[in-house]
Amino acid sequence: MRVVIIDDELPARKKIRAFLQDEPSIEIVGEASDGLEAVNIVEQLKPELIFLDIQMPHLTGFEVLQQLDSEIMPKVIFTTAYDQYALKAFEVHAIDYLLKPFDQERFQDALKHAFQQSANKIPSQLSNLISTLNKQRNYLQRILLKTSGKIIILKIDDINWIEAEEKYVQLHTSKEKYLYRETMNALEQELDPQKFVRIHRSYIVQLDFIKELTPWSHGDYLVILKDGTELNMGRNYRERIFNF
Repeated sequence: MRVVIIDDELPARKKIRAFLQDEPSIEIVGEASDGLEAVNIVEQLKPELIFLDIQMPHLTGFEVLQQLDSEIMPKVIFTTAYDQYALKAFEVHAIDYLLKPFDQERFQDALKHAFQQSANKIPSQLSNLISTLNKQRNYLQRILLKTSGKIIILKIDDINWIEAEEKYVQLHTSKEKYLYRETMNALEQELDPQKFVRIHRSYIVQLDFIKELTPWSHGDYLVILKDGTELNMGRNYRERIFNF
């Protein structure tokens, strides 16, 4: 089984590596010390199992999982020092975790459980956990974008407006626009409705970036943005903006 160790603390990574060194069926193929690096290395190496810390720089362990495609989702053994919220989630969904400091006996129990799970499948408990976390989390605060061989963290508040681009969307900021591989409907559900409003089936606009509404033909309106962009307001979406 190919393994990646993900933890921002070097001693923790060394401990896991030491516990695995005598396992003939384990091959450690990589390590990561933060959430962004973790997403990259898992996508590149496609391990069967990851040891995943929860509290890390840039992205938490949960956010790392949310960025991974289901087709490459590895088996996961979480590690944590103090995250009580996470522990409660694990208890509900019976996901393996290691509470720091853990000993080798507890480590072996978790490893045995990982071996017992069917290969190349996302455990149903993990799917349930991710779904639950997505529902319980706050509205989206940032987006991870992969462009030109690098990863950009884009703050939601920096997005001025969003445009449908076939089955994906274009995120427009003051300086740049980015293709984001998410549907308009799915992204709308993750945005704070007090900050963003859908004005058309193809447009979502940040309210603070709207300059004015201009009457157009047949009772329709144009939404004028602060950078001069003009967007049609769909009749079916009129009440949404007028209710603010």
